[in-house]
Amino acid sequence: MRTEFLKRTVWPRLPEPVQRTLFRRRLRAAMTDPGLSRRMFDYDRNRLPNAHLAALDAGTSDLEQAVAASGMSIGYPAWNLLYYALLCSLPATDAVVVETGTNNGVSTIVMAQALKDAGLAAVVRTIDLDGAVVESAKRNVAQAGLSDFVSFRVGDSVEFLRGLDTDHVDFAFLDASHDRDMVLREFEAVVPLVTACGGKVYFDNTTSGGVARALAEVRRRFGGNLVEFRGCSWLPPGNAVWQP
Repeated sequence: MRTEFLKRTVWPRLPEPVQRTLFRRRLRAAMTDPGLSRRMFDYDRNRLPNAHLAALDAGTSDLEQAVAASGMSIGYPAWNLLYYALLCSLPATDAVVVETGTNNGVSTIVMAQALKDAGLAAVVRTIDLDGAVVESAKRNVAQAGLSDFVSFRVGDSVEFLRGLDTDHVDFAFLDASHDRDMVLREFEAVVPLVTACGGKVYFDNTTSGGVARALAEVRRRFGGNLVEFRGCSWLPPGNAVWQP
């Protein structure tokens, strides 16, 4: 909540030149510190699961260009890790997939493509606090040809997870905030539904900071199996998959 509060109060009040300067400093730090970035650029875009995703990332050669093209997305190779983690987790019928932190809809595209490729009549239920980025996400998902596989919401992610009209969740991608307490609140809201079917919870930015602290608490309180992929994504790098 603290991170979201700062993003919505302090950050918008800063003059745009200050915002750009601070953000570029963060990106430069990531580009020069191998501990802050594991996102790749010199790779075959044909490996990506969706052509629009490949088009967004085409021609990018550093983090600043990537953020301008696809937003604060996990990037390659994490896109493909997310795709296959979901594809291998889907039941034959009645699949329930949720995402918090829609952003520009790039990770949403990855998961929606997995649903389509699996031949399932299901949707990614995704939510973000920012209505403007949700509109951007809708455009990206439409250009990817996947609108039938996504259901968009604007609002609070914890309330969204608590109010899901289902008795199970097969796959949850929790990426609305990297604040420890917020990650834990989201996890606590969805874990009964995930446990009910032996589903999976997917996390980004896991090697340090709030997500890493949240995962330490998940291990202590909930046990289960946690597999970490430290060499992907950025700021900080790392993805992780939890299963009860």
